[in-house]
Amino acid sequence: MTEPRLETVATEDLSEHDAHQAEALVRAVFGSEFEPHDWVHALGGTHVLARLDGLVVAHAAAVPRLLVHDGKEIDGRYVEAVAVDSDRRGTGLGRIVLDRLEAVIEDEGALGVLNSLPGAIGFWEGRGWVRWRGLLGVVGNGEDPRPPADGENVMVFRPPSSIDVEGTLCVNNRVGPRW
Repeated sequence: MTEPRLETVATEDLSEHDAHQAEALVRAVFGSEFEPHDWVHALGGTHVLARLDGLVVAHAAAVPRLLVHDGKEIDGRYVEAVAVDSDRRGTGLGRIVLDRLEAVIEDEGALGVLNSLPGAIGFWEGRGWVRWRGLLGVVGNGEDPRPPADGENVMVFRPPSSIDVEGTLCVNNRVGPRW
């Protein structure tokens, strides 16, 4: 396989062409499960693109989100729109894109957060992500935090000792699923 060209780019610097290619890739991978608001969730942060022969064949984004852990605000980066072209799965493209994205999260001193598909939890754990076992909530919506609901497999990246994964984690609200 030809070596992919990796690019790290902020949403505001993402060309319209690259944005369309990345969105089309993610939609092709997730199909009808990928709602219109899901691409919007992937905007406003940092994108890592892997390109082969000019085509975007892998993508992942980390978007700033306010997190509150046990009453204390922390800087979060929510991982969104992770996808590898179906013809290139198993070639290491996902690994190299995520290596770069996780380095960005660490360099920014933020806490990485994502909501894993059930079948991918072991994959993320192998990369240093830890399942959130405590309560989950939304900042300022008036609801009490609760245990994770079905479909909420919230994970955090290499949580520092100051983060208790059995504590309470709240996130700012958004259109669509909160996590």
